[in-house]
Amino acid sequence: MAKLSRVMFLLLCHITSLAKQIVFHTDAKRIDVMIRGLDDAALNPASSRARRLLARTARRARLLLRGYAGCAVLTCTLWIVFPVATRASGRHVEFPFWTGLDTHPPTIFSLVLLYSYYVTTLVGIANTTMDAFVATILYQCKTQLEILRMNLENIIERTRDEVKETGEDEEKVFMRLFVQCLQHYDKVHQTAKLLQDIFGIPILIQFGIGGWILCMAAYKLVSLNVVSIEFTSMTLFILCILTELFLYCYYGNELTVESEQIAGAAYAARWAGAGVRVRRSLLLLMVRARRPLRPAAGLVVALSLDTFLKIIKSSYTFYAVLRQTK
Repeated sequence: MAKLSRVMFLLLCHITSLAKQIVFHTDAKRIDVMIRGLDDAALNPASSRARRLLARTARRARLLLRGYAGCAVLTCTLWIVFPVATRASGRHVEFPFWTGLDTHPPTIFSLVLLYSYYVTTLVGIANTTMDAFVATILYQCKTQLEILRMNLENIIERTRDEVKETGEDEEKVFMRLFVQCLQHYDKVHQTAKLLQDIFGIPILIQFGIGGWILCMAAYKLVSLNVVSIEFTSMTLFILCILTELFLYCYYGNELTVESEQIAGAAYAARWAGAGVRVRRSLLLLMVRARRPLRPAAGLVVALSLDTFLKIIKSSYTFYAVLRQTK
């Protein structure tokens, strides 16, 4: 069972990586459309506060990618340390994959070890990069809704300021700003829907397999010496898998929470003294925003913190069953 767990969590990581790579290859055109859509004028307001929020999103996304990918590379690097230490102590090294080669000769052992490091690192970087990409799009949608909420709350004040500067009709100015907010909301909604249509199935596969990966890794972890390098590497691996699942659930949950506040932002606008057309427009937006964005994996599993907890509980259940069958 220990050998099986060692093989399975690596195999399952390869499967999730391939599932996402297939989508990136087959849906490349729609992904390009989604990325180009982020440059749309509706998603890039001219206000300084909006630009600061967008810059903060880009900065945090960059740090997320570097830290996440760095943790994966460090884990794979540690995985080549303990085979070397095991061989140096005179014991036989058994790799978790079939090669058909005799690894006793130093040259063959070195080549197989380097091959193992190359493949695992490549899969680690691929997984972390694709996960960070999806999380960044979700984070971008959340930031866009935050900007929209800010614009809706101040739409009456912005209307009156513009009327003072231009002398235009107040209702005409309001409708122009309101249409901009409506287009902004539609664009965010389209981006979130396109992301779900493209990556819904791979994320669902990730959730389904992620629990088994955690289960197998935990089963392997409890059999290791706490002060060993292998224990450290396995702990980092589990941390990477937890981060992988948490990213989708956290940013999906943040998008839903921010979307739920749009109707409240429209209500918070100082509409009491505004005209009938202004109040009617805000009311229509509030009715439309009553159904918040709820990104889901395969239209089945919601991207939420509650889903993350369910995956953790399921993983522990699988682990407990395996321990009882030992």
